[in-house]
Amino acid sequence: MKFCVILILFVFFGICCKFTTGDLPPEIEKCHAGDVDCIAKILPFIFKNYTHGIPEIGLTDIEKLSLSDVVITKADPKSAVSLNLEFKKMYLHGISNLTVQRVIGFEKDLLNSKFEVHVTIPNLVVDGEYVSSGKVLVLPMNAAGYANIQLKNTKLSLKLKADELCKDGKQYMKLKGIKCKLTPDLLRLNFENLFNGNKQLSDSLNQLINENWKTLWADMETQVNEAVMRIVKRLLVNIVSVLPYEDFYRKD
Repeated sequence: MKFCVILILFVFFGICCKFTTGDLPPEIEKCHAGDVDCIAKILPFIFKNYTHGIPEIGLTDIEKLSLSDVVITKADPKSAVSLNLEFKKMYLHGISNLTVQRVIGFEKDLLNSKFEVHVTIPNLVVDGEYVSSGKVLVLPMNAAGYANIQLKNTKLSLKLKADELCKDGKQYMKLKGIKCKLTPDLLRLNFENLFNGNKQLSDSLNQLINENWKTLWADMETQVNEAVMRIVKRLLVNIVSVLPYEDFYRKD
């Protein structure tokens, strides 16, 4: 049993799966094509009730998502934050508590349908081992260690452009483009091991960063959205090449 909400689930948060012949649990309602109210209702239900995944269909733990070698900022001499910041291994938490604001499209007619999902995540946490070089405002930030970044009340929007691909008598979605956008209301950041572990200096720089988080986010935003887009594209191409578009939806 396969339907559109599972597609959205994978697209949003980089959940890589291998489809089997197993069915979804019976309490997960299927949606008709274009029934955006149904999709908006089922999506948070899956996140909240199947946090640790659905092994029968290869759905992995949505609170243990990770990415490798993620560039967060690149040094720009013209910016107040002239910083190279990279996560060697980055983990994402808090996704299961999302709420859906709006779903647009997902019509039966693939070629003429829009594909948009807009959600809010109360506390999206990014953490892991970081490496940095450069400066924040006037202070150097040449360090490596553990970092924790909390994005508060984050609005996440996803927009897809699709074409069709016909094979074996079935219509498949062919991905033409993806746009992802994260918009947090607030950032709270903590970088450990700054100034060779000097706690007083580290605390002072972390405080300065948090007081000027909008300046840092202005430098981070493009790279973060680009990283999300690349992940989504890679995973979505695999999914839509396996599942016929018509099989996403309820047929009765």
